[in-house]
Amino acid sequence: MTTVSEDMVIDAVDETDAAVSQISRRDVFKEHANFRVVHILVFNSKGELLLQRLASTRSRHAGYWGSSVAGYLHSHEQYDEAARRRVFEELGVIEARLDLVGKKVMDDDVSKKFIEVFTTVQEGPFQYDRSHIDIVEFMAIPAIRALAQSGARKFTPTFIHVLDFYETQLKSA
Repeated sequence: MTTVSEDMVIDAVDETDAAVSQISRRDVFKEHANFRVVHILVFNSKGELLLQRLASTRSRHAGYWGSSVAGYLHSHEQYDEAARRRVFEELGVIEARLDLVGKKVMDDDVSKKFIEVFTTVQEGPFQYDRSHIDIVEFMAIPAIRALAQSGARKFTPTFIHVLDFYETQLKSA
């Protein structure tokens, strides 16, 4: 498992997702830089979605629930390369068939976040970095929606955005 680092170098991108410079991950919001991330929605054979609760030590959204796997792209890294890397780093999965759902843009504080969303099917068990992730659990999407609506669980804004996008793409397919 690789520990997440605020020092990693990523690409700052323009409004069209073209790289314009390099920046450390810790400086993204301070510099109002646009950036790239991947989100991988991991389902099991029952169709339940794997969620992760972010560790209490995280700088953003500590203790919130989020996507199965998510992460910034390294500078010069392609979205699919980052998705494979993050599935291994976050869950210990060496081989995963990743299916592209699509790309979405969202405002994140003072920056634009370009998100490519992938899906995969994995049953676990998973080996994850407990300094980064408190716990993982599979849950049906209707149950996730009910928890989010009731406020019984806090979900990251990006996860809700990604889940909305995923469901929209399913309906239009």
